[in-house]
Amino acid sequence: MTLFGEFLRDDHRRTHKWYQYFPAYEAHLERFRNRHLTVFEIGVGEGGSLEQWRAYLGPYAVIVGIDINPACGQLAEEDIHIRIGRQEDTAFLARLLEEFGAPDIVIDDGSHLQPQLTATFDFLYPHVAKNGVYIVEDLHAAYWPNHGGGLRAPASFIEHAKRYIDEMHAEHFWYEEGQKRDGRTPLGDRTRSIHFYDSLVVMEVGEYRAKRHRLSGRVGNFRPDWVPGDPVPERPSAEAPAAAAPVIRPHHEQIAQLQRQVRTLQDEIAQVRASTSWRVTAPLRRIGRLLGR
Repeated sequence: MTLFGEFLRDDHRRTHKWYQYFPAYEAHLERFRNRHLTVFEIGVGEGGSLEQWRAYLGPYAVIVGIDINPACGQLAEEDIHIRIGRQEDTAFLARLLEEFGAPDIVIDDGSHLQPQLTATFDFLYPHVAKNGVYIVEDLHAAYWPNHGGGLRAPASFIEHAKRYIDEMHAEHFWYEEGQKRDGRTPLGDRTRSIHFYDSLVVMEVGEYRAKRHRLSGRVGNFRPDWVPGDPVPERPSAEAPAAAAPVIRPHHEQIAQLQRQVRTLQDEIAQVRASTSWRVTAPLRRIGRLLGR
């Protein structure tokens, strides 16, 4: 069963969703199916989405529907809990966390008023469980002035989410060349990825890991001195021993200095290869390499 297939059926309570949301839902929520988890859905309407989350996520999901309409109390069922309150009321949200624990999934389909979206996010996002996900729907409203938004309006949730792109990359900030900036934040460290879709933002939670990288591959598989017209060099045999590539940990100042040196050398090489003498002597170099072989 797909979530979209469940949506198209008419034997559940009513719900209103944009079609383009469903590929994103299934891409980010598939890994949660048939696991013990807690879902907070803000804004439940007539309850159709609550039933769909239960059908899609499986029997171990505890689903908490949050709404300001007391009539939503009729939607409570086994493993579907309804709590009435305002989404920007942090005392109310704190009671939910105390009662149900950290949510694995938060889906904000509430008021669509930008100040309320941001207040809810700022309070709940730090409490989302590790490896959880926070989804904000209907963000076309972020461009509506009557919802507190507008194109590039600082108060819109779209702009608020964009700032997390910088927080996620804060470890790489530099004030100026050679001067590192310590811009890391706890929320940036726990943001694993940010996904922008049409009217939808999905933020995936992880935990900080020190950045590591390495150079892998066999030395000699690439000839930096090769020029067009030369025979294609043969790759070393698989039996030939390969030098182990060391793990390289970040040393920002040294890396920046080496990068500047490499760029300088590349510029010098480009100037030499563009010169007339280099082109004139190309046949001699090819003959020399053939004799050397």
